This record gives sequence, structure tokens and C-alpha cells, in this order.
Amino acid sequence: MTSLRHQMRYLNPYDTHKLLINEYILNRPGDTKLLKRDTSKDRNDHHVIRDNHKFLWDEEDSTDSWELQFARRYYDKLFKEYCIADLTFYKENKVALRWRVEKEVVSGKGQFICGNKKCSEEDGLRTWEVNFGYVEQGEKKNALVKLRLCPKCSKKLNYQSKKREVKRLKKKRILPKENKSSKGNVLEDNCSATSSNSLLCEKEEEDERDIEESLNTSVLLNEESPWDKHKPVESKSRDEEMEEYLQDLLL
Repeated sequence: MTSLRHQMRYLNPYDTHKLLINEYILNRPGDTKLLKRDTSKDRNDHHVIRDNHKFLWDEEDSTDSWELQFARRYYDKLFKEYCIADLTFYKENKVALRWRVEKEVVSGKGQFICGNKKCSEEDGLRTWEVNFGYVEQGEKKNALVKLRLCPKCSKKLNYQSKKREVKRLKKKRILPKENKSSKGNVLEDNCSATSSNSLLCEKEEEDERDIEESLNTSVLLNEESPWDKHKPVESKSRDEEMEEYLQDLLL
């Protein structure tokens, strides 16, 4: 004890503290665990988002606390067009869904790559509309979401019940009515005038079809057509062109 006091006489407060700790607390192997801080109650951004996360937010949802504001800002940064699915327990009719994050949108995951979390197939993708039922904060909710899956993962999704497939409608190019009616009248007159000669009538029908195909080709190639000489040119705004591009891209 006297030697310890003699040592402490020449030490600064910090070195004195270390000497006392080593002498009275850390005198056995494993005692250093007593100095470790309890981290069981520590919280970071991940914990805040997990505790306040909502799959779908409404405009009237309260954001009084900073935790709710932080979770809402995270939700606003998500891309909510297609979902990412976890089909691990598909045989139990349990499918986990979440929205895509930025890096998944950039890589095409969930849209151009299969939306199953554990699949990277890119061919034969199909779009499915799923009525997603889930429990959030003790409340049962439902939401319609879209999934892009490969044929193999599509079978897993439809294992228990058939889901609704979303298909893109093909747009048909239609010529103006006056063109069809005028050409139809010419064809009728020619056929009636040559009713006694069926071969001549068929030849004229083929000629009319060739003319119509050439007109369609000129329309598709944006060439000037005799039918469109006096037709006013309608220019689309930048917003309309962007809207059409996004519709073809996202579905």
C-alpha cells in the first residue's frame, strides 16, 4: 500500500486513474469486459426507418416527430413503379414485397431484370398485378402492386392462386376516313363496271391493295403523301413526347 501511494505521488490524475483501475478492477483475465459500454439501446438511421416505415403513405399521415419525418423522406426517395419480391416461402403463400431503391433502378432490377430478389433472369419477363395484403403497425392493409418476373418465378408467384397479368395493348395505325371511303368507291365502281370479267376485277383489287400498302409505307416513313398535302401538321409538346416515352418504357 505504501509503494502504491509512493507511485501515485508522482503521477498526473489520468495516470493515477489508470493505476487504480489496473490494481483494483482489472486484476484478473477477462475483467476488461466490465469497461465496455452497453450498446443494446443504441439507435441509428436504420432503426428509425425500420420502426416508422410504411409501405404506403397517405397525404394526411402525421409527421409530427423527427422520426416520422425521416421515414417519410426515405419513402419519398423510393421508386414506386415496380416491386422487388422475396419468393422463398411461395409454397406457403407468403410473398414479401418492397419498393426499389436507386441502385436497383439504375441497374434495371425489377423492370428489365427479374423482380425476384434471388433471380437475375432477363428473358421472357411478364408483368403481374398483385393484390398485396399486409399487416402494418397492427392494421391490415391492401395495395395493388406490379411485379416483373421471369417464367420460372411467375410460376412461383401463381403457385396458390392465379394473378392478373398486365399486357401492353398494340396500337393500330388507321388511315383517315376520307382515304378509305374514296378508295373504296373507286374499287366498287371498277368492280361493278367489270362484273362480267372476274379476273380483271381481282387484278384491280390487287392494284388497290398495292397502292394502299405504298401509302401506309409512306406514312410510316414520314414521307409526304398526296392525301396529307392539305392536312395541318400537329406538333407535340415536349411534355407529351416524354409522357408517351415513359408509358412505353415502364409497361
